Amino acid sequence: MRSWLPVLRDRRRYIAFELEAEDRIRRGDLMGEIRTAQTSLFGDLGAAKNRLRMISFDGRFGLLRCSHLRTEECRALLATVSSVGGTRAAIRVRGISGSIKAATEKYIPQSILQPDENKRRVDWGPVSGYVARVIGREIDLCPEDRNITEGSGTRYVGLTSFDLCGEDIDADGTSDGL
Repeated sequence: MRSWLPVLRDRRRYIAFELEAEDRIRRGDLMGEIRTAQTSLFGDLGAAKNRLRMISFDGRFGLLRCSHLRTEECRALLATVSSVGGTRAAIRVRGISGSIKAATEKYIPQSILQPDENKRRVDWGPVSGYVARVIGREIDLCPEDRNITEGSGTRYVGLTSFDLCGEDIDADGTSDGL
């Protein structure tokens, strides 16, 4: 099946939210409660126009995808959820973005994204921290000093394997190349 041209695709927005609940909530229970609230608030036609999908949920923070024309309706929908599976809960919208990466970097707290101690650590000149992601020769680093990324709108510092290896030709960006 061929993918659509970018001009023909539906535009999407990603809603980053935080769930405050008295007990542990499962992803399926939360999505079921959101769908029930959506149907009761907007009806079947309105629920279909929202195009709401759960992208990720870790028990406290999550991402929902919705239509770019219906972001305000989806925010209102999330505010109406007061319990999930008999457990009192409240959903607080942290922000809305046009991409998953931007929503995660801007609205999910850094402490949740901070890698644990068994991850690779990098000390490179003025920057030190933990490797968050390696894609080819590009490396995203979570810096220990938060002032480095202040004002940039991101939580990561972008490096290449050449930065870390002194421009060695054999550096390939993998764990043995670092």
